[in-house]
Amino acid sequence: MKVYSMPERLKVFILLFSVLLIITFGSLLIIPFIPVSAHSFAFRLHNSWPPRGFLSWLIILFLISMITICLLFVCDVFKRKVVLTRDCIISKNVFSTQKLNFNEIKGFGVDYFTIYIETNTNSKKRLRINLMSLNRTDNLLQDLEMRFTNLDSLKPE
Repeated sequence: MKVYSMPERLKVFILLFSVLLIITFGSLLIIPFIPVSAHSFAFRLHNSWPPRGFLSWLIILFLISMITICLLFVCDVFKRKVVLTRDCIISKNVFSTQKLNFNEIKGFGVDYFTIYIETNTNSKKRLRINLMSLNRTDNLLQDLEMRFTNLDSLKPE
């Protein structure tokens, strides 16, 4: 069983960037609750935030959705992986886990930084693997070339 996951540098970058964004958007959410003195520049800013009416709800919704997206990125860092076993390929991410047995695979194709693993039947969706977000992608491509046909080499040019 071979496991291909995110490179450590990419994990650290996404974690740091997401945490900084969560702190930024979270601090914007708590601005209305911070007490300030009445004769300061911060008080004038404090009175203008949050805006009144529909815009205030829209801004709050935007901030909460951005925090949620950042939390999903953090979860995806730890969850995303491709597992190549003796009889199947498993692709895991935050929202789904796709499993294809080797007898269900027709072949694979490479398009820029993406591998598409095509299936024999229409009942299963093809597997899409992003090469930019995985470690040791050369080994993954070699394993796929040993077991399956490269559908790109079969296409006439």
